[in-house]
Amino acid sequence: MRKEDLNLLQRLKLRLSGYVYVGDRQREGWKGPIPFYAFMCPIHGLVEDYPHYHSQWLECPECIEEKRRKKT
Repeated sequence: MRKEDLNLLQRLKLRLSGYVYVGDRQREGWKGPIPFYAFMCPIHGLVEDYPHYHSQWLECPECIEEKRRKKT
């Protein structure tokens, strides 16, 4: 995701709160759509993901993948 993909209001909300709602999405196998948010990862920059209630609220999907690869 690029900052240019966000409108002015979304960029302002991102700057103020650290995250911004970007829409509901549904993936194969999910029961229904869930909210996705854009936020800044200190390593990968602007990323988007859904809330992970089992750990932190929002986690960078690229960081998650890197951790997974290191474990194997």
